[in-house]
Amino acid sequence: MSFRPVRKIAGIGNVFMGTELLDVAEYDLEIYEENPEDHQHHGANWTPGAKKIEGTVVGELPIRTDLKLFTEEGYTVNFYLRDSFGSVVIVDPILDSTGNPLR
Repeated sequence: MSFRPVRKIAGIGNVFMGTELLDVAEYDLEIYEENPEDHQHHGANWTPGAKKIEGTVVGELPIRTDLKLFTEEGYTVNFYLRDSFGSVVIVDPILDSTGNPLR
């Protein structure tokens, strides 16, 4: 399955652990969606409408702890850091300012 980039969000946002503000951190996230023009849709590896998110959140943040980022654009991102380089693992869909999943 191949993905194509559809949106990039970058800036500075507030990162919380529960209700505690941990840091104001830089984020750089790229959102990809399944490329419908890819003709290799084989049953086991094809998920219609699949998305993936890659990027970093850099600040004084703990690794492998559930965190929440509030972005400049009004998005909410639940994530944890995979490593000390700030590589993110997104836990839930990114939500817009009204609480709906980002499309």
